[in-house]
Parts: sequence; C-alpha cells; structure tokens
Amino acid sequence: MEGEPREHEYKQKLRGIKGKLFKKDKKIITDNNDDVSDFLHGPSDKLHMATATPTSPVSQQQLPLVRVDTSNAHRWPSAAAVTTSGRGRGYSTGSKRCRKGLAVRFTEVKPEIIGTGGDESEEPTSFISSRKRANSHPPGGRGPQVRPPFIGQQQVPQPEYGRHSQDSTRPAEAFMPDAQVFMPKKLQRTQTGFESIENRPENIIPGNPTLDYAEIPSDSLNHGFLKSEPDDQHSFAAMIQAEMRADEGNALTRGKSLLLETQSTDDESHNSDGTSLLTAQMDQVHLNTIRNSYIAPATEASQAELLPGSRPQTPTGYQETQSSELSPHLPRSNTLTIQAAAIAVGDEALQEFSRRMAHMFTLFRLSTENFKPIPACSLDDLVRAALWWFLKGRMDLEATIRERPNSPEAQRRGYFRRQQAHTDLAKALWLVHIILPKHPQFVNQQTGGNVEDVMNSRQAILTNLKKLSMSMKRNNFMPPDPDDAPLQQGLDPSIWIQDNGNKSLLSTQKFTSTMALSDAFPIGDTSRTFNYSRMFVEATLMEDDGSQQYHVSCLLSIIRVQREQTLRVLIASANGTLNLCIQGDRSLGPTWDDVEWRSKSNSIDIKLPRSFVLRIQCGTHDFQRLWGLYDYQNTIHASLFERRDEQMVFEVVLKTYQNFDQNPQSQAFPSEPINGCRVRLFERILTEKAATGARKFHRGFRVAVVTGTKTKNLSGINQDFPAHLPIQFGFLRGDGGLPALLLKIVDGNAKSTMVFTFNDVHERAQMHARLTGVSLNDGESIVAETAFKGFAIMTTNGGSNDLRCLKTLDWQGLRIINEEEGGLQNKTTVLSDTLRVAMDFRNGSITDRFNLGPGELKLRLDVNSASGLKVIRQTQRDMTISVSEAQVSKALPYELAEVLRTIAASETTRTYLFPSLRELHLFQSALTGFKVLFDGSATSFNISRRRMVVPIYKKWDAATTRLQIVQKEKVIQLVAFFENFSHGDAMSFALKSTDIFESSTRSGKFHLRIVDAKFAMPKARLDDESGNGCVDSGFVCLDMPDYPGEHDDITIVFDTEAECERFAQTLPAPVKAASRIGSIRR
Repeated sequence: MEGEPREHEYKQKLRGIKGKLFKKDKKIITDNNDDVSDFLHGPSDKLHMATATPTSPVSQQQLPLVRVDTSNAHRWPSAAAVTTSGRGRGYSTGSKRCRKGLAVRFTEVKPEIIGTGGDESEEPTSFISSRKRANSHPPGGRGPQVRPPFIGQQQVPQPEYGRHSQDSTRPAEAFMPDAQVFMPKKLQRTQTGFESIENRPENIIPGNPTLDYAEIPSDSLNHGFLKSEPDDQHSFAAMIQAEMRADEGNALTRGKSLLLETQSTDDESHNSDGTSLLTAQMDQVHLNTIRNSYIAPATEASQAELLPGSRPQTPTGYQETQSSELSPHLPRSNTLTIQAAAIAVGDEALQEFSRRMAHMFTLFRLSTENFKPIPACSLDDLVRAALWWFLKGRMDLEATIRERPNSPEAQRRGYFRRQQAHTDLAKALWLVHIILPKHPQFVNQQTGGNVEDVMNSRQAILTNLKKLSMSMKRNNFMPPDPDDAPLQQGLDPSIWIQDNGNKSLLSTQKFTSTMALSDAFPIGDTSRTFNYSRMFVEATLMEDDGSQQYHVSCLLSIIRVQREQTLRVLIASANGTLNLCIQGDRSLGPTWDDVEWRSKSNSIDIKLPRSFVLRIQCGTHDFQRLWGLYDYQNTIHASLFERRDEQMVFEVVLKTYQNFDQNPQSQAFPSEPINGCRVRLFERILTEKAATGARKFHRGFRVAVVTGTKTKNLSGINQDFPAHLPIQFGFLRGDGGLPALLLKIVDGNAKSTMVFTFNDVHERAQMHARLTGVSLNDGESIVAETAFKGFAIMTTNGGSNDLRCLKTLDWQGLRIINEEEGGLQNKTTVLSDTLRVAMDFRNGSITDRFNLGPGELKLRLDVNSASGLKVIRQTQRDMTISVSEAQVSKALPYELAEVLRTIAASETTRTYLFPSLRELHLFQSALTGFKVLFDGSATSFNISRRRMVVPIYKKWDAATTRLQIVQKEKVIQLVAFFENFSHGDAMSFALKSTDIFESSTRSGKFHLRIVDAKFAMPKARLDDESGNGCVDSGFVCLDMPDYPGEHDDITIVFDTEAECERFAQTLPAPVKAASRIGSIRR
C-alpha cells in the first residue's frame, strides 16, 4: 500500500523532467523576458482599483501584478510598517517558483545583523555563526517558538497550591531618554506562525508569558495574526494607509537624523581624550549597539527580547530598584548596552547551569516527601534551606577548585565532591525559583512579618547564583551535560537537615532569637556588617554531666558589625531551632569570656545559663582559622593598650592615615590611605628603684595605629621611636587642605614613613608636642622662658669633632618645664621627673631632661665670658631631638643621631650661651633652684693655710676669680670659679649668720676677709700622666656641697669699692672694720 504513492510521485517527477527537456527554447526566452519586464516595471506605474472586500487566497493569486516604484522604495521600513512587517500571509496554495506570473518585490523586513565579518574582524566567522545559533530561537513548526524565559525574568510560574492567575505588570520604564529628543522604537521581527502553549516544550524554569496564545482564535491567527489592514493592497483604504505610512517614515527619518547629529556631538566630546567607551569584556559580548541604543522597555515581551534576563518579579513593595545614574564618561546608550549585556550574560550562564542540573529536580522533590512535604513548609523554611545549600555548595566548589590532586584516586574524589557541590547549588536554585514562587504567600504577595527579609534573601541567592554561574562558565567549571555524562552515583539529593537527641533541651535556653535570615546566614558583606569566614560545624547541647544531649548541624559565621571593634560569631542551624551569637555585650547573650578553647579536640565550649554547655565541633582547618581570627583580633587591639612601663599620652581618630614601609619583614598594612584610623601615642618609661625611691626615665615613644571600624581588613602598626634616634617630621597638607604630619624613621636598613592627616590643626600640634617632649602634662608649667645664643656638647675627654653640627643650628628660644606649684626656690630640681629644658631652633627642637639624683647636678661659670654656663652630665639616654627632614640637609639627621649616641656612651659637658646675665641667672635659678644674689669678678682670692707643726701661715693666691652668692630658702653659698689656679678650679661653701666678715683697704684695693671660714679645699684636676684627680674638678654642686673640713681665713680683693659694697650687701652677717689683732684660733 505504501509503495503505490511513491510510484505515483516518481512518475510525476519523471513527467516533469521530460517536459522540461523537450520544451522549445523560444518559450523559455519569452518567459524570462516577461520576468525581467515585471521586475523593472513597478506597481506604481499602473493603478488598479479594487474593492476593500477581503478575498480568498486563491482569488488573490489572480490579481494583476503592478510594477515596483523604485523611486519611492526604501531600504528600511517606515514606522507604521514595523508592526505589520512580520505578519503572516497565511498558508499559500500557489504553484512553485517556476509558475507563470512570478513577482519580485523589495522586502520590508530590516536585515538582521549577526556580527561584523570580513578581513577587519577580530573574531573568526565560525565564532559569530555559533553565537548566532546559540542565541537564536529553537527550530519548530510554522507557529511562533516561545522563547524559554531566563532566570530572573519577570515571570511567575503557575503555583501548584491552586491555580492563581497573575497578570504580568509592565516594568517601570527606567533609563528613559530626555523628552525633547525623538526616540524611535525598536525594530523587531514578529513570528509568522503559531504554536499552542500546551504543545510547546516544557521549560526547565516555567514562566508566565505576556500574551496567552491559547485565548486567541485560530482563524484570527491564520488570517494575518490579529488582522488590522486591508487584504487588497490596491484598494482605496490601502492607498490612504500607504500615504500615512509615507508621512510617518519622513518624520522617522528626520528624527533619526537629528538623533544621530546629537549623538555624534556627544561622542566627539566624550572621545576627545582618546579613552575607549567600551571595555574589552563588553566587546567580547558582541552587542549590536545601534539596535539597542535609546530603546525604552515598552512591553515585557520586547524587553525580554532585548534583555534576555531581567530582574525577577517579586510582590509589591519588594521589587529591587535599579539606579538610573549613568557614568559621566559614557554615553547613555552605551551604558544601557553594557548593563543589558551584563544581565544577559548572567542570565544565560544561570540558565545553562539550570539546564545541566534539571535532571536532579525530580530527585529533590522525592527526597522532601519522606521527611517534610513542600506544601507543609513556610517561606522561612524554604529560604533557610536555600541559603544553607547555596553557602555549602559554593564553599565546597571553591575548595575543590583550590585542590591540586596528584593521583587518579584523588582526582576521582575531587570530581565527586565537585558534582556534589553542583548538586547543592542546584538545590538552592530549585528552592528559590521553582518551589518558592508557588508558595501561597509569594503568589498572593502578602506583606508583614519577615516576608521582606525572605524576599531580600531570595533575591540575594539568585544574584549570587548568577555571579557564580558566570564564573563557572568562564573558568570551565560547569557541571557536565546530562546527555554526555551519566548521572553520578552516590550524590546526596536530600533537602532537609535532620537533628537527633533530646529536643526538649532547647526549651531551657533562648536560642530562637529575633535574628533575621539574612543575618543568620550571611552570604557576603552588607552595608552594616563585614563577613570574614564561615564553616559548617556540629553543635551539641548538653548538661554538665552529659546525660542528655541534642545534636544538630549548624553554620558558623564570623562577622563584625561596622560600628563595633570586636568580632561576632553567628551559629545557626538549618532547621531554625538554634540561633546564637557570641559578642561583647553580656546582656545580649554569651560573650568571648564564656568561650573555652579545646585545641586537642578542635572544639569550643560555650557556657550557657543553668549549667548548660554548647559544644561546637569544628574541623582541624576550621578550628585553626577561627582561633587565628580571634587571636589576631586580640593582638591588634592589644596594641592600643598600655604595656608594662608605658603611659598613654595622646589619642586621636585620624581623618586618613597612610603608611610607607620599606621593610619587607614588617607587619602588613595597606599602602593606600585609610580613613578613620585610631592612633595612640605611648611614652616608654624605665622605672628604677633607688635608696631615694623609684626613679622614672624617658626611653622613647611607641605609636600604635589600628584601622577604623569602617574598614573590613583589620590591620595595625606598632612603630617605635627610640630615644637614640632623632624624630624626623614634616608639616604637610592633606586632601581638602587638612593638616597632616609626616614622621620618618631610619634605623639602619629599616625605613618607615607615616603620614597622619588630622581633622584640625590643634590635633596635629598636640601630637607633635607630645613627640618632641615640649607638651605640658597635668601639674606642669613653664617656669622660665628666655632667649639664648647657642648650645654645644663636648665630651669630657675633649673630643668634639662629631658634635659640631649643633653650632650650625639657628637657635631661637629656651624653655624650662617643671612642676607648677611654688616659686623658683621651692621647685624640686633634684629627683624630678618633670624637669626638662626645651631648646628650639629653626627647623626642630632638642628636649634635655634633667632627672638627676642628689649630687649629680654640677655647673660651672666661665671666668672670661660672663654669659656662659656649663653643666656636666653623666651618660644620658632620655634626650629627644626632632628635626624637619624636608628643610635640612640629608646629613643632619645622621649627625644628630651621632650626638644621641655620644651622650649615651660617655660623660659630656653642655654649654649654654645667653645674651646677658639676666637670662643666665633666670636659667640658673630655674635649673638649680638657687637664686643668684651676687655675680661678679674679684682681682684676687687667697686662702691662708697654716703649717702642720709651726704657727707659720702660707697663702694660696688665685688671680681673677668669678664669684657668685646664691641662696635657696635660708641656705646661702659662696661659689668661686678659678682660672689657672694650681690648687683647683672651683670651690663652694656655705655662709652663716655667725660668720665674721671684715673689710679693709690697702694699696688702693678693697679687701673683705672671712674670718675662720669653714670650707672644703678645691678638687685637684685630673692628671693625664698619673691618672689622679677627677674630671669634674672645675664644677660645683649646689645641692650637696663638699664637707667643710678646713678652718682658715679667706680674703677676697676687689678693684672698686662699689663692687665690694655690692658683695658685702649679700652676706648673711654685717661687715665690720678689720682688727689689727690676728685671728684667734683654737
């Protein structure tokens, strides 16, 4: 039976072939000439009037054909022709192409551009054609192929709980161009056939199409698809309609030309700097920017064609808004194109992932029926499970990617774990996109409660799934195609996580807190929190005796709230029975003090009320990471607290901080400017116990910098400013003209530069004053302030070659800082922790601290120079030198560092030069606590020495002598400084009211004798050959004078009577006339 039709068909074909072979050539030529004539003479050459009555397809074929008017023909369709260009012509019953009366017309359909080819193309032609086939509609019959909706498209599938029809709302017309610019609508093709929605292939992710084709009558579809124009193209109505289309086309042409002029002007202004408008990544997407420019999303169908994946439709009040702010460097059309491309790429990648994992969806549904059916689940249960499986799948996938298997067995295990990770991600996709939209609360768009948090969590899962799918597709980590690879055996398709044990123990604790789902299962960083790590653990709730226990799997997340400094640990179970947070406030729950670390078992115990313990069992790597984060946080924050022998002197929150560290072994800190860093300055203090009590010595500074709470990565710096190095600083201007301070440390090979930007000038000045030692602490004041001419340091052995740099400095002023109470004579100058001398020069300062014990403060006045004072100091390690590194030579900081090393290694002599005696006396009084009553020179100073056996006296006579009488409270001392005196260089002794003073005049000289004075002989100077004597023979100590073992007369000779009278007025007893009888001695 079947062979008869085939034989009949074969005979017809044979008959046709014979007829063609035996036709006359003249007939063929005639037919070809007629075809050419019909083509050259358009339909506008002749006018055939016809009625507007519709005719059948057969009658339409008998209508005479007219010639084509090539003068009015257009390559592109008019605006009115866009909507009718793709309408079907119905089923044709005409003959083949070789029939008589062949007609040729220009098409009104816009050519479709699938890519740029030719010799200048950057991509092979095969890539363009393959991409075209991938993006084209699937082949089908004559009916329109309904395009499968992409993940995230604004379509809601029909719920299974009950059929609830829902209209697709028209999306908001975002990114609308200006109203003054004429914007043509998008040119698109229209399907010419029809296919029933019931017969279309079921999509992996069902959608709700914009137009319900099932409600359209079939006759309407077969006759023009919603017929809206006359069937006869030569009727009067058709002529009027053609004229209207011509007018619309002219308007379209004018508007398009105006638009191109405006766009070309903008492009020239934007491209003047030579910057490319599209990145290389967007070029790979290969978008048709001409078709997609300035197109407003008029309908959902058109938007689905332009943007294959748009935002998922959510209930009213939860739709995510998209910013319409465009980049100032990109034209509006290009920005829209890039955004559309990014969305399309993400949707395409997620759809590809969904297609490859669709065979697992049935297994997911079957696994839920055995434990907890889907209709019995709430929105919270579904989203909580989706969050759980998404986080677990993403973590496992990242772990498998990081692995480097080195054996076939390891590769096999890694491949299985990767397949399980893909399965877990598919669970999340199945829950949020297949199951959740069918839930009654979702379908009915219910509000209130935690529905908003549920919707936000669902949207976050979909967004991150798109990003992850794009990454998997780009790096070739997509799951295998089910047609190419068999289903892996042993995969876990279960959705619900089961718990076991005594569940009644949960009632004893408050585990079900008001924590939102997005907080309990954080996917990433938010505007309020930073997410550092997460791990899946096993939690066990038990009593102290361990008789009853409850076990459940939990997700442990380590986060930090941006307004807080300490970490938080969130512990949440997949079934919602346990939600716990470890933080710093005891009133809100357990704190870090309640955590006990068990390193041997890789677990932590959390102490709970009523003698309960929650044990968290972690993996080895997870436990080390958790402990490491906690320990690192404590280490960084511990740097902000005082250490042993430290005192915090300054604290501030900076505007910005930037560190330039050239030491590769130093602690890592971001090199870019960091906002809101917290800075604390600590002074290092060495405390020594002595017979006189505890003594404190300055030993430098420590600067601690910790990033602010708004910075995710916690970092800190501990920078020491030792006392043996000068502080190099600089005053700068930061962003916005804010004051900034630069500190530079050069210690051998280690070089570090710190830039602090403050909120105001006062903060910068205060920190600089603290570092240089000139800032006043509580109870301190400036007891003396004066000008001085110079300062020099010399070692006691006479070597000063390395310290000459001090003579080149431009000195400006001097201040002495000490305790605030009392006058100069009541100040504590010995064993004082606050006494220091601050000397300012043009580009820096020197702070010399005088924390001296009894008998250590020794001074000397220059005999020849009246304005010079010398102080001998023992080894010293508490001097601070600061210098502006940008305003001095590069060698000066190194020379000043040599000064600090010198005074720390040997005894030195400090020389202070003042403009006059007034400044010198003020400095001496503030430094020693003794007020200067007399300061002058004597012509001669002689001491009467009695021999040991016979009463014969011998005088020791010193030439020009510098004399001072000083007083502190009731103690008056006579200080004498000699030059070229063989018996010593200086001496001092106390004067009492019981002493006898006599004056006389001889040979024009004025003499004043102290009868039977009690004094100590001057110290012998150091002998270089024998080594006898002392280096401080020329200095006197006012607070502890030498014991007065000598009782002899001392005679002082002055050149003038006025000088003698001025000296006599400062003595503690009146001066009498000299007696002719000698002194009475015991």
